[in-house]
Amino acid sequence: MLDIKCNIIIPVWNEKELTERCIENIQVNTATPYKIILIDNASDIETTSYLKKISEKNEGTIILIRNEINVGFPKAVNQGIAISNAPYLCVLNNDTEPYHSWLEEMIRIAESDSAIGIVNPSSNNLGQPEPLEGFSGKWIEMPSCIGFCMLVKKEVIKKIGLFDEIYSPGNFEDTDFSRRAQKAGYKCVMAKGAYVYHVQNTGFKKRKDWDERFKRNLGIFNKKWGRIERIVYIIKKADKYSLIKNSVNSFLKTGHFVQIIFKNDIPKDGMQEHLSLRVFKINSNINILWRVLMRKKRFDKIFTDSKFLVKVFHLFGHKSELINL
Repeated sequence: MLDIKCNIIIPVWNEKELTERCIENIQVNTATPYKIILIDNASDIETTSYLKKISEKNEGTIILIRNEINVGFPKAVNQGIAISNAPYLCVLNNDTEPYHSWLEEMIRIAESDSAIGIVNPSSNNLGQPEPLEGFSGKWIEMPSCIGFCMLVKKEVIKKIGLFDEIYSPGNFEDTDFSRRAQKAGYKCVMAKGAYVYHVQNTGFKKRKDWDERFKRNLGIFNKKWGRIERIVYIIKKADKYSLIKNSVNSFLKTGHFVQIIFKNDIPKDGMQEHLSLRVFKINSNINILWRVLMRKKRFDKIFTDSKFLVKVFHLFGHKSELINL
């Protein structure tokens, strides 16, 4: 028997049909030797019965853990990690549909760089409505990975520990885990050539206290890591990018969202690709002002080398922090 390369950990709370579809997609579309660890979080009778049957039918490749109460997503994941002995583990929501070679491609990306610790696939969950062709072996760095489908090197777990159960029943445990991995020197990336569809808005999101729990966990995360900010650089000359490159990278590595607006040419070399970085060329001051002032979610910080724009922002009483370059 081939050595198991990855343990796929799937917490389940009801949603029998979605769970069945998820497992069927794994079985059809995965060539890498794997085991599935199902964590039954006190599901209804129909789902529990299905999980028991599928694990008995696939003894040796599907392991079932049953909880008599719903312990939440982070603790269920930790239960799976505790019995995982493969070099990789993949945290997977039961409302996902993995496509062909999804796991092989994510592992290929993880093994392409020792600094890569956590990998997401591309997904509708990340703004990609359908799979893209010709992107095998390509990846883009992310501010953090999302727990709907999250490949993790076992060495990362050994270095930073388990998911923090303070975020139970769920929300921000994946972002917190990503931050801890980044602090330990690992990258969070998206494998462009892997694809997993995510149904979304199922599971614990149906709980009546979901909004309350979300706000609570956001508060816990912000207290620990600081609030995620939106930052814009407005640059008159492309050659000035070298002066801001280090600060841009620093903001991206700590999870902030960054836009760079060049009034003239965008630099051809040295621009890094990152999921939280957007770059634009806008010649007109009027269009720049419109883009900045009319945003629903305002920028927290504005960096610019334009004295004119600084004066206008002050004139409009803009509340962003203004920094002259």
